[in-house]
Amino acid sequence: MNRTISRVLKKFGIAVLVALLFKVLFFRLIDFLEPDLFIIPFIVLILWEGNTYIDWQLEKRYSWLGNTKQRIFSQFIVSLIFTAISLFLLMNFLHFIKFGEIRLFNRAIRQMFIPAIIITFLGLVSYISSQFFRAWNQSLVEIEKYKTASATAQLENLKNQLNPHFLFNNLSVLSSLVYQNQDKAVDFINELSKVYRYVLDSKNAELVSLQEELDFLEHYMYLLKIRFGSSITFVLNISAPDKSLYLPPMCLQMLVENTIQHNETSQAKPLQVTIFTEKNRLLITNPIQPRSDKAKSSQTGLKNMQVRYQYFTDEKIEIIRTDKTFTVILPLLLKP
Repeated sequence: MNRTISRVLKKFGIAVLVALLFKVLFFRLIDFLEPDLFIIPFIVLILWEGNTYIDWQLEKRYSWLGNTKQRIFSQFIVSLIFTAISLFLLMNFLHFIKFGEIRLFNRAIRQMFIPAIIITFLGLVSYISSQFFRAWNQSLVEIEKYKTASATAQLENLKNQLNPHFLFNNLSVLSSLVYQNQDKAVDFINELSKVYRYVLDSKNAELVSLQEELDFLEHYMYLLKIRFGSSITFVLNISAPDKSLYLPPMCLQMLVENTIQHNETSQAKPLQVTIFTEKNRLLITNPIQPRSDKAKSSQTGLKNMQVRYQYFTDEKIEIIRTDKTFTVILPLLLKP
């Protein structure tokens, strides 16, 4: 409330200063304290609020940064038309108050109309410039904020993929294979190296194609199938055009890892993970099979993924949980 009153008083103070300046420049000294001195500030406020409303409406259609040329052109044209018509009517109203008559094209109004338009034009230039640079500065702040958030999320994501549990589980599997099947152990080592190679290669990438993620997932699924055997199956149905779309790296692996972390994967309860695309979206779904030893989830991985997506699109990651299934829907993006 106090802030609103302060803003109104500030505007009125500026309007009074403009009125005083106008009287000094275009009226004789003996006419300085005539009643119109107290009316002109209200005329200034009407023009000010009208142009503010125009700015608010244009912001819905043309943003300062996304449609700069259209916004500047529209702002000048619409504001000048509004200002010219309003000034003409208000100055005739002021003339009527002073002289008790209306003459639309009298000499006094003609003499003051052009200077008033010029002053308004200069005011518009100042206002539009300040709005543009404010929007530009805000965009720089937003970009830096998203870059920082994205970098933090990517670092957290990388740390998650290189966590000791992941390495320990796979080394345990490898140690068993070395004694049971050396050829298979060699294949396992090759696939494990490809997984870590992709992790290292993509850690600085902002976006990768879905095809790249699927190629990586193939190596990752190989490790999981060796580890869990028939206790886990994957069903993929990816349309060819969607493979050329983009998403942040490591998203698929993290979501697959989540399904294993939070669901029982056993011969008694095999886990099926279904991955498919639909309407430029990637869906990862699995049945809900709560583990008896399941730890409480902080959902840090999903939060990090959402932060990374915010840097590239306004589309949101969707999470759908029913009594039987858990589904995550990722937007697929056009080429960056």
